[in-house]
Amino acid sequence: MRRVQLILFAFSVLAAQELLAEEDWIRLFDGKDLSGWKQKTGNAKFFVDDGCIVGEAATESETSSVLCTTKDYDNFILELDFKADHQVFSGVHIRSEYAAKNTAWQWNGLPLTIPAGHVYGYLVLIDASPIHRWWTAALFDQRWWTGGLYDEKRRLWLYPGALGGDPDGFSSQGRGIFKTNDWNHLRIEAEGESIKTYLNGVLRAQINDSLTPKGFIGLQVRAWISDDDHLTLEGAKVRFKNIRLKPVSRLLSMPKN
Repeated sequence: MRRVQLILFAFSVLAAQELLAEEDWIRLFDGKDLSGWKQKTGNAKFFVDDGCIVGEAATESETSSVLCTTKDYDNFILELDFKADHQVFSGVHIRSEYAAKNTAWQWNGLPLTIPAGHVYGYLVLIDASPIHRWWTAALFDQRWWTGGLYDEKRRLWLYPGALGGDPDGFSSQGRGIFKTNDWNHLRIEAEGESIKTYLNGVLRAQINDSLTPKGFIGLQVRAWISDDDHLTLEGAKVRFKNIRLKPVSRLLSMPKN
């Protein structure tokens, strides 16, 4: 009898631990509506369908379209699932901001200006586009850079790029783990200067950077760069679901003396 009681107690402890762990997560999307989100830029349509946030591309959009959380976040783990049509360039903004007017920055002594009406900041790319027209084929067909880190409207590619990573190796890894025309899982860890991205459980990018310590989360449908390709972009969609965020206290991760 005592053994049964001990087993039941152990199960209850595990269940309580799992419940507490789950309570640490914040659901950023309830699967029903866009409460807590606001579109900042672009003409792509964002709507809810079958428990997903859907971003539908529009040919008339001159800027990338971004659906943003109404709250800012600094240190966190963000997880979500996405499924993208092959025509769509997309991404997930973290610690990002909106330039209501021309905004000046400096990085390593270099002046930067973010044009008014644009979202800027860290972007984790969703690059699901193996098919392009002839003139972009050499640039994109073999890239497979989902999970790469891009600095929108500022320094551009960070990883692979200015802060590390081998482009060819990154492409090779991405080609092996990205699920075309299927759901993929993205995990982003942002803690202090450290930012890491994981695609389907595999570490993709890792940088240390402190340019922007806090900002909103954003779901992006990227504007295309050729009127020709707009013919295939219209109506293309990217879907997001299971969007959740766990705030991380930096105090918990400090080394013990």
